[in-house]
Amino acid sequence: MRLQVAPGDRDKMSHIHKLKNGIHVVVDPMPSLETVALGVWADAGSVDERDDEHGVAHLLEHMAFKGTERRSARAIAEEIETVGGYLNAATSHQRTGYYARLLKDDTELGIDIIADILMRPSFDEGELEKEKEVVVQEIGEAADTPDDVVFELLQEASWGAHSLARPILGTPETVRAQSARSLRGFLKRSYRPESLVIVVAGNVDESSFLQLGEREFGAFSSGGESAIRNASTFTGGIRHDNRSIEQTHLAVALPGASSKDDDFFATRVFADALGGGMSSRLFQKIREERGLAYSVYAFADGYDDCGLVGAYVGADAGQMRGAAQIIRDEIEDMTANATQQEIDRARAMLRSSMMMSLESPAARIESAAGQVFTFGRVMPPGEIAERLDEVSVGDVKRCASRALAGGFSVALVGPGDASELAGVFSP
Repeated sequence: MRLQVAPGDRDKMSHIHKLKNGIHVVVDPMPSLETVALGVWADAGSVDERDDEHGVAHLLEHMAFKGTERRSARAIAEEIETVGGYLNAATSHQRTGYYARLLKDDTELGIDIIADILMRPSFDEGELEKEKEVVVQEIGEAADTPDDVVFELLQEASWGAHSLARPILGTPETVRAQSARSLRGFLKRSYRPESLVIVVAGNVDESSFLQLGEREFGAFSSGGESAIRNASTFTGGIRHDNRSIEQTHLAVALPGASSKDDDFFATRVFADALGGGMSSRLFQKIREERGLAYSVYAFADGYDDCGLVGAYVGADAGQMRGAAQIIRDEIEDMTANATQQEIDRARAMLRSSMMMSLESPAARIESAAGQVFTFGRVMPPGEIAERLDEVSVGDVKRCASRALAGGFSVALVGPGDASELAGVFSP
C-alpha cells in the first residue's frame, strides 16, 4: 500500500529562509492549532569536543538555563511557566537543541528567551559549580540504568578512539574539569550562524516570525573557526560490565548506513523488519516462540558519515546465548530469505510513525532541524513515503549482507560470558 499524498502537499509543509547572518529559519504553519513549538538547533555535539572538553557540550546546554545578562535562572523558569509554557534542551553526539512549547500568543516570549540564553549566557561561577554537580548526579543516574549503560558500552566498542565512542554526558572527572572559559570556547567555536537552525511549527504567521528571528538573532555571530569533524571508522569490539543484577542486557551492533547514505531508508526498513514491532522476526522468535525475553528490538542509527544497525535484548543470563544466536540467525536469513510481506509491514510501520509524528509540532520542529542539517532542506512527507516505497526486497537483503560483512560489536551488562556471545557473531 502506497501513501497517498494530495497534489501540492510537497509545497504545503515547511518553508526555509535565511537570516542576513546566515542562520536558517524553518517555518511550518499549522493554523488549526492554538499552540506553537519553536527551537534552535546547533550542529554541535559531543563529537565536536576536544579531548580536554569531554562533557562540555552537554554542560553548556545545562548552563544556558542558569542565567543570562538579563535574566537569572529563576527568572527564566518563572517567565516561561507564568504563561504555561515548557522549555527544555537536549544534547546528542552531533546536535544540540533548545526548544519551547507555548500558546500561540506567547511566541515572541519563547524566541526571546531562547535567544537570550544562547547569545547572552552569564556562566556565573557559582551556578557553574552547582550545575557541574547536577550533571555528575545525572551521570550517576545513567550508570545505575543498565539499558543506558549497555548502549554507552556499545558506542565505545564500535568506534574505538573516535569521539563517537565517548559518553555524551562526560565523566565526573571531565565535567568537574570544565570552566566558564571552556564553555565560552566551545560556544564560540561550535555555535556559528551557519551551523544554527531556528524552527517553528504551529499557529504562527510566517512573516511576523521571520521579523522576530531577525530581531532576536540577527546580531548573532561567533568569529569561531569552522568545525572539522574527524571521519569515523567502525572498529568493532567487546565490552562487559559484569555487575550483579537480576537481568542481563545485551546490545549488538553491525555497520549500518549514514543518514546521507543511499541505503539509509533501506536500512531502516531492514531494522524494522528484523525487530521493529510485535510481528518482527526477533519479537516473534525470541519472545513469542521461545519466551526468552520480555524486551527485544532492533535499531538503526545514522550519523553524518557512518551508522549502526543492531539489536538489544534483556534476559536472564542463562537465556542470553539462545537469544544471541537467534539474532545472528535471523540477520543471516534475511540476506537470502527476506520476504515482500515482512518488508511491506515494516514500511507501513515507518510510514504510520512518520504521519503520526506530523500531528505533533514538537516532533515536526526536531525532524525539520535534523533534515536541514542532513539534506540541506526539509524533506516533504510525500517524498519520504516515496523513498520508503522504493525499498525493494533486494535492497533489504543487501543491507543485511552489508551488516554481516563489516564486523560486529557486543556490549553486555550483567552476568554472562561476553566472549561466548561474541563468538556467535564471529564469521
